[in-house]
This record gives sequence, structure tokens and C-alpha cells, in this order.
Amino acid sequence: MKQLIQQQSQQLQRRPKNNSLDQVILVNESDHQLGVMDKVSAHRHPARLHRASSVLLYNSQGEWLIQQRSAYKIVGANQWANACCGNLRPGENYKQCAVRRLKEELDIAGVWLKRLHKFIYKIECNDEFGEHEMDTVFVGQYEGLVNPNPLEVKNIRWISTKELLEELDQNKSVYAPWTKLVLLTHPDFTKE
Repeated sequence: MKQLIQQQSQQLQRRPKNNSLDQVILVNESDHQLGVMDKVSAHRHPARLHRASSVLLYNSQGEWLIQQRSAYKIVGANQWANACCGNLRPGENYKQCAVRRLKEELDIAGVWLKRLHKFIYKIECNDEFGEHEMDTVFVGQYEGLVNPNPLEVKNIRWISTKELLEELDQNKSVYAPWTKLVLLTHPDFTKE
């Protein structure tokens, strides 16, 4: 029991002490900062344009790490998505956000990340919340252990490009609505 309590404590320490103060950076379509807003309000319909980072991770077998998002998420709860993603905080750049979210969500550190693409998307995720992001996508290779934070991630798995594209077409509803948009920034997902 003592070990379980220690594990839960370590997992909680990966997140900021006061999540209610999480803020996102509001921007215009040229990515110029307009201000900050609390994360929940920024995602409530109509979602406000804000900065975000997404990470794609692959291994030496050519498989991609995907995660099933936690039930606690306000967008994409219980849905599968790319390795991780997150909203930039004030004073943080896109790469710093990507590195932070890899650690917080998957306990992964030290991965060399290459910037792939920056794009804007807007989608409704449910009746109350949506996404409107200036998203920068990073890609990296990873071969180590993955230790998902259960407050962030329900499950993980490695999957081939072919299988992932088939699943996205056949079972679209089990994937977060932005997943295919993020994947299509990588050349492996645009080949025929």
C-alpha cells in the first residue's frame, strides 16, 4: 500500500501544483500574442485561438506511439491521439511545451525533437468544448520505457503507419478529432 501511495504521489508531481491557474496564450492568425486566458475558458465554445504543441514519436520498427487520453480531459477524453500534445503557458516556447508534455504525460525525457510543421485548426470536440489551435508539430525517435501518468493517459500502444491510417478511416470516433490533422504533417502519412 505504501508503494502505491508513493507512485500516485510521484504521478501527481508531474503536473503543476495548481491546475486551476493553467493559462493558455491567445494569438491571432499570424501567431502574435493577444493575451492569456484560463485553459477551460479558452476551450469553451467558441474556442479561442491559442498556441499548442503536438508530438509524434516513432521507434526503430517504424511504429508510432499513440495514447488513449484520460477520462479527465475536457477535450478528447478516452479517445486515442498522437503521443502527446499540450497548450503553451505564458513565457514558454513551442519546443519547451513539447518537452514538458512528454515528461508530464509519458515520463519521457531527452528525446531529440525536430519541428515538422505549424498550422491552425478549429474543431468541435463535444457539446461544450472545442479546439482552436496554432499548433506546432514535433517528431522524434524513442526506444525507451513509457510510464504514462494516469491523470493524463489511460493507455498507450505502438502501431504501424498502415494500421493507424486504417483505424483512423474505419473507427474515426475512437480517435480525438485532431489526430489525423497532426499525423498528416508527417510525410509517412501522406505517401500512397
